[in-house]
Formats: sequence, C-alpha cells, structure tokens
Amino acid sequence: MRYNPENIQARTHTGYKRQRNEDRYLIQPLENEAGILLAVADGMGGVAGGDIAAQIVVDTLKEYRKPGRDIEQDLARTLDRAGRTIIERTNKQPGLKDMGTTATVALLTKQQAYWVHSGDSRLYVKQGGKIRQITTDHTFVQDLIQDGTLTQKEAERHPLKNVLDQCVGCAELKPDSGRLPFGPGEKLLLCSDGLSRYVSEEAISKALDGKEAGEIADRLVQSALEAGGRDNVTVVVLV
Repeated sequence: MRYNPENIQARTHTGYKRQRNEDRYLIQPLENEAGILLAVADGMGGVAGGDIAAQIVVDTLKEYRKPGRDIEQDLARTLDRAGRTIIERTNKQPGLKDMGTTATVALLTKQQAYWVHSGDSRLYVKQGGKIRQITTDHTFVQDLIQDGTLTQKEAERHPLKNVLDQCVGCAELKPDSGRLPFGPGEKLLLCSDGLSRYVSEEAISKALDGKEAGEIADRLVQSALEAGGRDNVTVVVLV
C-alpha cells in the first residue's frame, strides 16, 4: 500500500485538564511498500511515567519492518516485546512500577487491515456510510456489560468505568487481534479514549464524512476539546 501523507493524518492534544500529554501515535510506511503501520498508545500511571510506557510501545513498533506470514501473530509478539520492556524498566526503576499503556495497532496492506489491541483505545472503520467499532475495550465495566450485569448507560456512571483489566506492561497481556477487508472509499480511525469517552459515536461518524484526513482529524480533536478537554486526545485518520 503506497504511503500518501495527504490520506493519513494524526493529531494529538494535551487537553485542558492534564499537565502533560501521555498519548503517543505512529504512522510508519513499511519496507518495499509492503504496508503502513498505524498505532495509538495512551499511557497510564501519571507521575509513574505513562508517557514513557506509551513511547516504549511506539519505539518497539518502529522496529517492525516487513510483514511475515502471520501478521496478527507478528503484531501480538511485538506488543508482548514492548510489554516485557516496560516491565524490565519498572523493575529497574521502582518509581515507575505502576506505568503501563493501551495500544491499538493497525497494519494496512493493499486489501486488508490487520489489527492488535490492548486497553481502551479504539479502532473504528467506516464502510458504506456506516461506522463500526472494531476493538472491544478491556475495562472492568465492559466485562460487566458483556455478561449482562450492567447496561451501557449504567456503565457510563460506574465509579470503575475507567479501570483497565488489561494493558501493555500489565502482568498478563492477552491482546485481541483480527483482520478485515479494507479498500478504496473506506475510512479508518484509531483514537485514544480522550475522544471516544467524550464524543459520541454518531459525532465521530459524522466527522468521518469529511473528505480530507487532516480536516477530519482536526474536527475530531476539536470536538473532544469542546466537550471539556478533560483528557489527552489523539487520533490517526486514514481516508
């Protein structure tokens, strides 16, 4: 898949309530036009270095050069390697012991999108005028929604709604992965929860109706800021 910078754009903003931006993103063309690697990582840990954990994920992904036979497994192994690096770092620096990060990664080839995911950053695809959330949030309340204990509205008010039950850097990492057809006319969005938590899916879908990736990315970030800018917000858009 040939890399066209006009068709892939990223934006990130600290927001109005946080002191620093712990989000990171990646847009990386692979060797010999084999594909494009996209990622969003939302670090956690506050003073314990969430930004460091997110940067480790991005730096580890940068080492990914060429797709192998099993791309999903390759991407999962890359996240596992990043997770082990984070844990090794925390073992050496006890002050960083609570750091970790989400990671949502997509590798685009000519006709396929391969993805791997841990945490509550998200991957959306808009096809045929309809938006679809591809990833599932790895949160405590999402588990309760899936087993019927909570409704979606109840989950939005739950005191533990932001607690992750999986992350890169956590003791047990079992990322989700998958693939889907992806071709001309379809749009892809990776984002941190600074967008998805405060901007409705309907508003996200409407923004994706824009024609230019940069215009869409600007509109999405602005929507998060207009909703209060309570968290770092990062988007990667491919059109």
